[in-house]
Amino acid sequence: MSQANLTILFAFASITALVYYVFGFLFKGESSDKLRSRLQGKTKAEVVKKDGRSGGIGSIIKQLGEAAAHPFMPSTREKQSSLQRELARAGVYSSSALRTVQGSKVIGIALGLILGYLLGWWFDAMFLWLAMLGLSGYVVPIVWLRMKVKNNQKALEYGLPDALDLMVVCVEAGMTVDSSMQRVGEELALVHPAISREFGISHMQTRVGMPRHEALRNLGTRTTNASLMSLAAMLNQAERFGTSVAQALRVHAESLRIARQHKAEEMASKSVVKMSFPLVLFIFPATFIVLLGPTVISLMNSELMK
Repeated sequence: MSQANLTILFAFASITALVYYVFGFLFKGESSDKLRSRLQGKTKAEVVKKDGRSGGIGSIIKQLGEAAAHPFMPSTREKQSSLQRELARAGVYSSSALRTVQGSKVIGIALGLILGYLLGWWFDAMFLWLAMLGLSGYVVPIVWLRMKVKNNQKALEYGLPDALDLMVVCVEAGMTVDSSMQRVGEELALVHPAISREFGISHMQTRVGMPRHEALRNLGTRTTNASLMSLAAMLNQAERFGTSVAQALRVHAESLRIARQHKAEEMASKSVVKMSFPLVLFIFPATFIVLLGPTVISLMNSELMK
């Protein structure tokens, strides 16, 4: 292998490692840290204090992403609020999330152009690789945000029935709706962190003086999740008309489980149709080749074909 090829190979490996390192620090999950902290017996205040002291390369990368966000920052409040609503749907409430996402577009474009230049010089197709990888670097944060929104909505749908069952137990034990949401959020922090986060935000809003019906309404509008919106409407109606909150929560949890079961049955029914395409395109041709291949070879070698 020539020296030029080795140089390009090392440059490609370095840029790939840098991209993985950047996205690993910017968008790493916190579930493993929470589990480790809980098993070690640390309180939430200690974890926050430790996170505040942690700096190093992660904070430097985050600062670079925020500094690079200026070219793509929305110019109007309407555009900023639209992106913030999208981040809220994804379960990202950090104050620097808006700048980080916008700055990752700039970093992605820069890395894509560098990698596109190297590959274009290697394969002698400079414009093609520059355009393709530069556009890919811009699209990757958008695709990541949409996947984050989809995963967060699935997590909310999956964890809400279990949360409602625990709320029924808390309400029947004499706790209020606010305190039961707080207790359920604390208990489900490891199993269903998305539900725990949203219940914690709603409880904090009521603690700072927001009326309960507005906090519950914000719970639905913030996540734009149909199940949480119906839960907020049900709790507000139960409080207004004086009906049993525990019975309403029990009925709502059962309806969510039935809806989830119907969705699972629908996905199972769709799998038959989805399996037909790879079956026809890949499995059937391979089966025909295995079954008819020896016969065709024998026929080609027979006296009839000579």
